[in-house]
Amino acid sequence: MNLRLKLFLPMALVFTGLMGYLVIVWLPSVEKYQVEMFHRQQERATASLVQSLLPMVAAQQLGDIHDTLDSLRRENPEWVEVELTDSRNRRLYPLPGTAKVASGPGERLQEHALRLGNDSLGILRVRISEAALLESLHQARQALLGALGLGLAASFFLLGLVLDLTVRRPVQRLAQAAHALKEGGFHAALPPPGRDEVGDLVVSFTAMRDQVRLSQSRLEQEVAERREAEEHVRQLNAGLETRIREEVERSRQKDHILIQQSRLAAMGEMVHNIAHQWRQPLNALGLLVRNLKDDYDYGELTAERLDQTVNDTLRLLQRMSTTVDDFREFFRPDKEKADFDVAEAVRQALFIIQGALKNYSIAVDEELPPQIVAEGFPSQFAQAVLNILMNAKEAIQERHVADGSIRIRLTREGGQALVSIEDNGGGIPAEALPRIFDPYFTTKDKGSGIGLYMTKMIVEKNMDGSVTAANTDRGARFTLALPLSSLLAGNGRA
Repeated sequence: MNLRLKLFLPMALVFTGLMGYLVIVWLPSVEKYQVEMFHRQQERATASLVQSLLPMVAAQQLGDIHDTLDSLRRENPEWVEVELTDSRNRRLYPLPGTAKVASGPGERLQEHALRLGNDSLGILRVRISEAALLESLHQARQALLGALGLGLAASFFLLGLVLDLTVRRPVQRLAQAAHALKEGGFHAALPPPGRDEVGDLVVSFTAMRDQVRLSQSRLEQEVAERREAEEHVRQLNAGLETRIREEVERSRQKDHILIQQSRLAAMGEMVHNIAHQWRQPLNALGLLVRNLKDDYDYGELTAERLDQTVNDTLRLLQRMSTTVDDFREFFRPDKEKADFDVAEAVRQALFIIQGALKNYSIAVDEELPPQIVAEGFPSQFAQAVLNILMNAKEAIQERHVADGSIRIRLTREGGQALVSIEDNGGGIPAEALPRIFDPYFTTKDKGSGIGLYMTKMIVEKNMDGSVTAANTDRGARFTLALPLSSLLAGNGRA
């Protein structure tokens, strides 16, 4: 875009914006105001007419009524139709049998009741047309826009001409001189300096060109000196390259050590998490063994009870054997999601902790309807649910709640599967509630502070869901939201 367009474009935009404002905003508002004022004047006129007609209608002076209304209709051609009826809805004006005037666009009907005290004498109806007013407003608009357009166009042309003479042409000559200076020419003609900003630019350019000429001579002298210095630097670089290679090698060794430390830290965190997940299954195994011994000591050990205990033990051991693989997959970002039954994943978590819940007499109230299928990682989701169940058990145990209970509800709402886990363990301290999902934050003496953090990472980072916590009048409620399967989400009901 050349300078002329750059100078003319803002003026064109201003001109267009001003005309747009006049046409779109200002003129419609003025016309609307004129129409409203017109109807207010007509309202006042018809109200005054009602006061004049009251004694005539009361005295049944039909001749005076007709003379008055005929005269007013001639004086007010915008009154398309005038009708006056008495209290019995008999037409007093115009005479009965007179044809009604067809209604047209832009008309408004005004009705006024004729009252004398509390008595109704009749109704005056006046249908008023806006056509003449709108036509006059339209003509005024066209005249105003024509005058404004002509004036703005003339101003635009004059201003553009002044800018072309005082700005564009001098700047163009300066650009030609700058191009010549780039090619090594120091004698290109410049515009005469004036007393405006362009004149200041010419003076500055002249001073700059003289300075460039002086600098060029100095530069030629410095080139020779610099060549000598470059030779000296080349000799120094020969020894410097060796030092750089040594430093780079040491830096690589440090990076290797940091990578190893990072891997060790990740392995340590994984081992710690595995230990955290194995603690509850081991406790559950211990409870199963103790219950088995108690059944044997009291003579209650049956083949059915033994088979059930063996099956439960094998399921716990199978769960423990897959924990390492589950955690290893947790650290892999390329693991694929799969559709899974949310109720079944919750029951897997309940299975791991059910022995401890039974040992502490904690009741579980569950509503887990089938066929609610989510998209994600079923094993990791079961671990997330297990972490919340363990926290609920420990809260009930620490506060010595007599009738401990955990309520689990599974619903489907808005394309998501919602799992609500609520306990009656007294809730979470208000000052700790905003931080319970932070890593290594715990309110327990021997807590690790990673259970709820892992739950949040699994649900939100790995499964695109959400985890929230809130206190209730009984204790704490955790809500886990997972996206439904893309194949079944369309059939979901809120």
